[in-house]
Amino acid sequence: MSIIDLNTADIFNAIGGGSPLSIIDSALSPSYVIRYSGTGYVALEFSGLASIQPSGRAQITNAPIEGGQYQSINKVKEPSRVRCSIIINGLTGFNGSIPNIFDLTLTSQSEALRTIQVMLKTTGLYDIETPKETLVSYDLVDHAYGVDHQKGVTLLVVYLEFQEVMQQVDVILSGAQSENKPTNDQISQGVTGTGASLQNGGASPSTIDDLGKSWSSLKTSISDASGNASSAITAGFQSALDTVKNPVLEVTNSAVQKSEKLVKNIVENITGSGRA
Repeated sequence: MSIIDLNTADIFNAIGGGSPLSIIDSALSPSYVIRYSGTGYVALEFSGLASIQPSGRAQITNAPIEGGQYQSINKVKEPSRVRCSIIINGLTGFNGSIPNIFDLTLTSQSEALRTIQVMLKTTGLYDIETPKETLVSYDLVDHAYGVDHQKGVTLLVVYLEFQEVMQQVDVILSGAQSENKPTNDQISQGVTGTGASLQNGGASPSTIDDLGKSWSSLKTSISDASGNASSAITAGFQSALDTVKNPVLEVTNSAVQKSEKLVKNIVENITGSGRA
């Protein structure tokens, strides 16, 4: 349906009356269009709009509220709804596949009903343009149609109901309870901390670096018993540097072996089992 809706019957009547103003008034009629949201493409072709009833509602809290404490959190807006009746003209009441050529849309009643079925089954956003306002971001949720003898068997009246799809901006929280924390206890200098993640109690797996530090500390404490093992540990670290050139599996195995060797040396020097 174009923005300028041409009603040929009104134009011929106006021409017969001979009034130029009546011709212009009859040719230009209010525009009611259902378009794909955000585009200029018409989603549903029809001959005219019989009625439209946009409605909206919101819910507020039912509990007593202290004076001056009524805020936006106490009111929740529900999706708005639009109920409208569109009419689709046909040339005959026997076959809905014959388009009506007089409204210049060349859309048949059967084709319009198929389009409505697709709109009902699939997700899509539609904008409903009216002379009063443009209703943005709606989807079709219900429909019905009827033909009766009062309106004529060639006139199809379709009742459509749209519901608003309420879209809002994504919000990302950054705080102690969120996943993406802007800081942590090591960076923050606050007294109470930032709420670092909890860890289970118990020993954590030792790394070669940790074992190396323990071995250095042990050498300081018992220097008289660790001289012979020191050279072996030094050679072990030098060997660790050479394993970088080896495949990943060999490097992993080598690192495990060096960890076991460091642990063994530490235990022997503590317990005295490795002394002569």
